[in-house]
Amino acid sequence: MSTKSFSDVLQELRYGTLHDELSEKLQEVVNACVETGRVGSLQLNIKLKPGLGGELEITDQIKTTVPELAKASSIMWATPEGNLSRQDPRQMTIDNLKQIGKDERPLKVLKDK
Repeated sequence: MSTKSFSDVLQELRYGTLHDELSEKLQEVVNACVETGRVGSLQLNIKLKPGLGGELEITDQIKTTVPELAKASSIMWATPEGNLSRQDPRQMTIDNLKQIGKDERPLKVLKDK
């Protein structure tokens, strides 16, 4: 009596759809690992439940850990009202700056060397 290989059984579970799903999930994890440089994983859990007539009910569960790219953070300040603002509410603003027009002399003239 020869032993049937695990890969042969795997290709028969759920009429081959489990094998297809595992292949897709593995590709997803591999691509994410390459893109992010981070660790990923794929886990297959197979449960076998014996029946009364010698049959086995086989269920499966696939779990993946797909790494993600790091995301940038934001710096914001809380206002006295409890809102978030990109501007520090305690920071004074400079509203009275004078813009130098074309006809006005600049503050400093650099000489060519």
